[in-house]
Amino acid sequence: MDMKTKDLLLRSTSLLLLALILLYPNVMYCIANNSGISYIVTGFIFLLPIVALVALIPQRWLYCVIASLLTIVSITDLTMVDLYKDYLLAGGIISTIKTNPQEAYEFYHTNLGEVLHWIPLIALCVASCFLYRKPVSFRNTLVGIAFAFLIPAAFITYKLHVFYHNNPLTLRYYMDNRVWNRPPYNVYYQSWNAYIDLQRRKRRAEPQSMGAHRSLQTDKQEIYVFAIGESLRYDNISLNGKYHRSTTPRLESLQNLVLYDDYYSQACLTMYSVPQLVSRATSENFELNYVERSIVEPFRECGFKVFTVVSQTNLLSYEKYLSDGVDSLIIVPNIVKGGEILSGDKTIVHIIDSLAQQHNKLFVMTQFLGNHSFFSNYEKEFEWYNPNSNNCPASQIRDSMMLINAYDNSILYTDYILSSIIEKINRPDAISAFMFVSDHGESIGNGGVGHGGNCAATIQEYHVPYIFWWSDEYERTFPDKIASAKQRKSARLNGDNIFYCLCDAADIELAEQYAKPQWSILSPSFEEHERLILVPDGKTCVHVDK
Repeated sequence: MDMKTKDLLLRSTSLLLLALILLYPNVMYCIANNSGISYIVTGFIFLLPIVALVALIPQRWLYCVIASLLTIVSITDLTMVDLYKDYLLAGGIISTIKTNPQEAYEFYHTNLGEVLHWIPLIALCVASCFLYRKPVSFRNTLVGIAFAFLIPAAFITYKLHVFYHNNPLTLRYYMDNRVWNRPPYNVYYQSWNAYIDLQRRKRRAEPQSMGAHRSLQTDKQEIYVFAIGESLRYDNISLNGKYHRSTTPRLESLQNLVLYDDYYSQACLTMYSVPQLVSRATSENFELNYVERSIVEPFRECGFKVFTVVSQTNLLSYEKYLSDGVDSLIIVPNIVKGGEILSGDKTIVHIIDSLAQQHNKLFVMTQFLGNHSFFSNYEKEFEWYNPNSNNCPASQIRDSMMLINAYDNSILYTDYILSSIIEKINRPDAISAFMFVSDHGESIGNGGVGHGGNCAATIQEYHVPYIFWWSDEYERTFPDKIASAKQRKSARLNGDNIFYCLCDAADIELAEQYAKPQWSILSPSFEEHERLILVPDGKTCVHVDK
């Protein structure tokens, strides 16, 4: 074999190894999701242009740099497939940017074993770099590049005009949902989507009046609290009358309280669910979150003192839809020392109590650390279920039963927090109401926990509790609203309802273009509607009721 033939063989082998690096996440995705072999074949076709362009590089050192970067990108998608059975999404990028050190440490500490899965890709990269040789014939290389672009172009043309002839798709839709959102392009595509999303958040429009007004005239104190939980799923609260453990004993002892049995989150990722809870945005029209103020606006227009109280660990603490228009944004530090919670969710209870003592017309919006994984947010007296992932050997931390025990302990603490808030606002002769809903649920099993990491969420990730409590004085003032609210206990609900329920609870009416009374459970004109879930790409909606 002459030197020229040998170099050509080594160069071809090197590029083949690079193709395997780019294809590897596709193969693992195919295995994880039982996809057909055609998925791998199309993945190979779509990566040809990248391999062809890299083949033009004359210097080995430059090839090694680019091959290493491409390997890191493949490792990123591979890690997401291993953990969530899906590729990296824009929501995951933004969550990573906005996460706090504690959450980052918990995530990486519990997933160190994932590093072992990187070894095949790293080995392929080293071998590819070692074998690489510069192009022997620039002309032949250009011919190869031409074919590398023509093959996927021909394949896409066939798919659009022949395969999908009876269900025509646009080129833009096909590229976004069949090509760009999978390796080797996915990380770049989702990074661009994340950039666009972050830019939208900076362009929030100036507030416009929602024409909010009230017919109620009273000198009595009015207190309305909207609490947003974190990662609390419906299945594990004994308030539902089905769970075998007593995880919500305090809430169960209260009068004037309804748990709605068929409420779904609008998204399984905080960054998409909370904006829809506090504004008129929906899964189909998420853009409203960027151009309108939140539920704060109608309360402010009606003369209420408005406060937002959030945990510092909340990645949305400083978002404008939580802070725009409020009298004060109060961020509570989460301080734990020697296993004792010195500041955190219980501090929020004291803040709400203080605000209730100072203001006659009060609206408070709050979000807790709550039941966020890995379920350590509770004090020692609430550690009823043992052993759990907070006190077991490190080798057992991801055992499903250990995690469920810790999760249920954290729910006991949430039960204490919620019942304590209700106790503080249940003041003599006060017209008080309290609504609580979790931003999303949690999937616990198969040695891990999670939510929002993929587009195929389980029901445990979006079936969450929605609770409504009212004072005796509230019921005397609004008997018809309470009668309607009780009738809707089994109604089909989701986050679309919350904005209008909060307005209705405070007897706030909106201008016609903003009003939607049929979405309030307190309204006699209430109607059920189709529920959608916005998946972590920030664009696609899943029809969960079909």
